[in-house]
Amino acid sequence: MEDGDAIRAALTGFDGRHVAGLRALVRRGLSAAGVAAVMDEVPGPLETPASWVLKALAETGALGRDEVAGLYLRLPDLTDTDALLHVLQLVQRHPAAARPVRDAIAALTSHKTLLVRVWAFDALCRTTPPDGTAERDARIRATLSDPSKAMQARARALAREFGLDPASKG
Repeated sequence: MEDGDAIRAALTGFDGRHVAGLRALVRRGLSAAGVAAVMDEVPGPLETPASWVLKALAETGALGRDEVAGLYLRLPDLTDTDALLHVLQLVQRHPAAARPVRDAIAALTSHKTLLVRVWAFDALCRTTPPDGTAERDARIRATLSDPSKAMQARARALAREFGLDPASKG
């Protein structure tokens, strides 16, 4: 089992830019107790480095669907922009597990920070229930003409992923 002090040191040592300490923690691997210790920091003062670690673990397959679902449930309580981004970007890996917080995701589509809006839009589209694909497709098509180039780019990526013809009306 990893040393709780080492986990805490890696999280508290994060300066907002340099991720070497966090990356080393992920490379080393975490036991279930270690993952739980990191998860306990979300939300909170260490939510940004903790969410970075959890996202990295999920991307390597070291974090299961249930653990990711538990992280999604904490989304409404996150306050840091980077932590929000980490969790929203993670929706690409387990979208169905994020459906219980779809209302929180929808609320973030009007966040003051553009990148949060972009990734909330992405997550909202990905968490669409099977019977809502027409609504999702209409949302993607409408966003293709959004004033923001970043929103347009995300909409184009989603249109390609979901096999939409952007010129088609439905």
